Amino acid sequence: MIAAKHSDKRERLVDAARELFHRRGYGETSLADIARESGVPVGNVYYYFKTKEDIAAAVIEQHRAHMTGIAQLAETRPTARERILSMLDSLACGCDSIAHSGCPMGSLCVEFGKRDTALREEANRLLLRMIEWVERQFAGMGRGDARALAIQLVSTVQGASVLALAMRDPGILRQELARMKTVVEGLA
Repeated sequence: MIAAKHSDKRERLVDAARELFHRRGYGETSLADIARESGVPVGNVYYYFKTKEDIAAAVIEQHRAHMTGIAQLAETRPTARERILSMLDSLACGCDSIAHSGCPMGSLCVEFGKRDTALREEANRLLLRMIEWVERQFAGMGRGDARALAIQLVSTVQGASVLALAMRDPGILRQELARMKTVVEGLA
């Protein structure tokens, strides 16, 4: 029971941080904001996390687990092409949220890319893992240009996410996801 309470508060802190980092950004979010959003007293935050960077590392891990889940769901598909299409369908579910607050992973990568911390490398690994997974799928389709195609696909999704946010238009991201699906379906 005590371990469950400990886990529950920690999870609430990480969930609150993920949501606040997504909506407001890492730099604009304080530990007090995270405590308030999670319902955990601010003094208790330090029991679970020593610094805001520690919370950010847990948020990055949560994003990694989410992307792993998307990949595992896609892996149930019989062909590499279908796996890529499944991944694109999974990303399409977040278009409205992305148009309002940006891509949660991409936003973290951009924000930490401007900081000289270990978190920059951790955040960047999120996108690198996505590129590598997509590359394996294209290689499974027999494509010699698998790496270039993977970078193009992830770049298109991330770029469309930025435009959808800037214009507050989820249709931009939906359109590019549909276009990428057409491209993938047409590849030999």
